[in-house]
Amino acid sequence: MAENYFLDLLSFSLSNKPFKHFLSNDEWKTVYELAKKQTLTGILLDGIKKLPKEQCPPKPILLQWFTHVEKIRKKNQELNQLAIKVSQKFQKDGFKTVILKGQGNALLYPDPFVRTPGDIDIWLSGSRKDIIKYVRKYCPHEEIVYHHAEFPVMKGCDIEVHFTPSWMNNFFKNQRLQKIFCEIKAKQFSNEVNLPDCSGNICIPTSGFNRMYILLHIYRHLFEEGIGLRQLVDYYYVLKQDCPKEEKDNSSKWIRELGMQRFCSAVMYIMQEILGLEKEYLIYPPSKKEGLFLLDEIMRAGNFGKYDDRIIRQIKESHGHKYIRKIKRNIRFIKSYPDEVIWNPVFRLWQFCWRKKNGYL
Repeated sequence: MAENYFLDLLSFSLSNKPFKHFLSNDEWKTVYELAKKQTLTGILLDGIKKLPKEQCPPKPILLQWFTHVEKIRKKNQELNQLAIKVSQKFQKDGFKTVILKGQGNALLYPDPFVRTPGDIDIWLSGSRKDIIKYVRKYCPHEEIVYHHAEFPVMKGCDIEVHFTPSWMNNFFKNQRLQKIFCEIKAKQFSNEVNLPDCSGNICIPTSGFNRMYILLHIYRHLFEEGIGLRQLVDYYYVLKQDCPKEEKDNSSKWIRELGMQRFCSAVMYIMQEILGLEKEYLIYPPSKKEGLFLLDEIMRAGNFGKYDDRIIRQIKESHGHKYIRKIKRNIRFIKSYPDEVIWNPVFRLWQFCWRKKNGYL
């Protein structure tokens, strides 16, 4: 029941759908824990501020909530400054940059400081070889995978340097995806914005790009670790943005070409029925069956799958154990997304061999 209260409060916070519940202290505690689990404390606090006094949480929980959100605000302020600093450093060294997700997504929120921040994902211009050479100069032993390299050069902030924004397990669809990125790359690297309370600009993806890319990012997390509702809220605000008709049509075309229609329909169900997104913003017909299946995964796993009790992680996990664990986990998605599940072990095996050959392990 508390889970329903949490979802209703989220819908009320985003779209003003009625919230008619009067919760007990214990129910508010559970809702608060769910908000932390899904990294949505800031968004829900905005909703709580709109409630009549008699419907609000008890004072001790409310104080905890305000304290937690104040920390989120300070973290966002710090990351905004770091995003500019990191971008300027790469630009000085000859790389054009785009900040993916993160602080760019926060700009779409009514209050850009209430989105729970993560790390900095930065897409660089240039070849993979040149970018890796640059990264290795500063971080000779950090992890390098197909689409990014770890770049821990800033205290208190994880940085991922992207050669490409994302990938698909299916070799042929991945070829198409990388071609799409190349076709629209120049526009992303010239889309400058100001971050709030900062002196300096960064480049972020266009709305048309994000309509495909953020959906793909959510899709990738489903197979990799798990999805949190914060990622769906990010996409909610992406879909609410004004976007030229040509870009809207292109993003829908790309979703079809990449075979993500069924996943998109699942996400549209959650957008409409759970988050309260208006029908005119939907980009595919919602699927209740797929949507409920996806919602169950989200509520069980939490942000990045941290709360999924079905995942048994070892402290020092071997490559073989990790490979088998992730393949087993993905089996449950085979009815809904057979293409990505079947290609998953092939891609993982190829990536392992590629990393070993190039000395990235």
